[in-house]
Amino acid sequence: MRLPIRLQKALVAATNDEGSTLVIVTMLTAVLLILCLSIYQISAQDASLAHHRECRSRALYLAESGLSTAKAWLEAQEIPPDSLTTFHPFGPAPDTLGGGTYTVSIEPDALNPGSSRWIYTIASSGDVEGHQRALEADVATGTYASFVYYTNREHMPGGGNPLWFGSADLIDGPLFTNDQVSIWGDPTFLGAIQSAYGGPDDPAHSHDPMFLYYNGSASDHLESAAPHNAPHDNPTFAEGYELGVTEIPFPSHSVLHDLRDLAGDGGISLNGNYECVLGRPDEVDGSPMYGYLSYRKDSTQPKPWNDVDLSTINGVVYVNGTLQVSGVLDGEVTLVSGGHIEIVDDIVYRDSDESGPREGCDDILGLISGADINVVNNDANGDDCVIHAAMIAINNTFRVENWNTGTPRGSLSVHGSIVQDFRGPVGTGYWDGDEMIILTGYSKNYHYDQRLQEMAPPSFIELFHTGRYVQLRWREVASCP
Repeated sequence: MRLPIRLQKALVAATNDEGSTLVIVTMLTAVLLILCLSIYQISAQDASLAHHRECRSRALYLAESGLSTAKAWLEAQEIPPDSLTTFHPFGPAPDTLGGGTYTVSIEPDALNPGSSRWIYTIASSGDVEGHQRALEADVATGTYASFVYYTNREHMPGGGNPLWFGSADLIDGPLFTNDQVSIWGDPTFLGAIQSAYGGPDDPAHSHDPMFLYYNGSASDHLESAAPHNAPHDNPTFAEGYELGVTEIPFPSHSVLHDLRDLAGDGGISLNGNYECVLGRPDEVDGSPMYGYLSYRKDSTQPKPWNDVDLSTINGVVYVNGTLQVSGVLDGEVTLVSGGHIEIVDDIVYRDSDESGPREGCDDILGLISGADINVVNNDANGDDCVIHAAMIAINNTFRVENWNTGTPRGSLSVHGSIVQDFRGPVGTGYWDGDEMIILTGYSKNYHYDQRLQEMAPPSFIELFHTGRYVQLRWREVASCP
């Protein structure tokens, strides 16, 4: 039986529609399948990439742990290792840590002990599931000149109230104290701050690692580990701070005997009170005698100068008495007094400007006293005073004469470092709104001489090392997939 023509056409159309729909559905299914596969592949790639990144990050942390562990190992040695070949402090096999491994080696500098200190290159590589990162760090034996400012105690001799870092103060370099840091207002610390107060070596077990904030009142001070005590005290810590760290013991007074022996064996050793001028004007034509140290006995009847070419001595001058110092240094020397050192005028490096030592400057001065280092209250120091030196007051302080009398004397600018047993005062002041007004003495303008990270005045590395190592440079030397 034949179907009607119209019905036949309807069936053909339906068949064609079903075929088209099937094709479309098939195509859509294929597209969706491809899309799902792509999403799966992208997700798998993202997961793989995330895992890759995580492993590389963990490998970097392991390499950094290796650097820290090797530095701690060096600091645990009684004397710097004198081997001139690469050594493995923990053995050549990798150490396991945190789901990975790290390998460490230490290579001494070929010139050790060098002109001023022992230098080592620590190489550390971390490995997590075959993902590797490798780091190197150059470290050197640290001296007390590694800090722009170091104190054993943050008060004057005899105890009493603490001395404050105030709003007019700028400390441009690393600071360390075995005592508590006291803050009044808004001082600026451009280097890292470390305080051993409340740390593992603090004999007073009641101390907690904290700052002492002035808190706007002479009788209502506040202890806090917070970085500020706004609105009264709001210091700037440009490179952060650490409280409650391990103490760095202060140098022993016996080091003066070692310095006197060095001065007597190739240096200059003198008895009595002396004045010393670096690069003094020639008496004939007035030109500076750069590279020379001139000294004479301090008396009411001035004696002729003794002029010494610094290149002809071992760099150590010892005076068993009071030593007055001023002038322009061209060379290297450490001036030592068994008693007081008096700074009677500016002491600057020849290769310097108003910003301190220039790049490439090789002039370096150490000032070491068995008592105070005093900035004398005289006409020469009446309007600012500039000192380029690494200074150590072994038995007392770095201070300003008559710091609490007279009128303001401007700014006390130090480019170098200050190390003292007790904190010495340099001036007084008061608040006027948000501004600290200096009444007497100086405001502080202390800048670290970065060259002291890699060089030091004569005798410093032998007699004034801290037992710690400072990191000179850090770099990533390899990055394996």
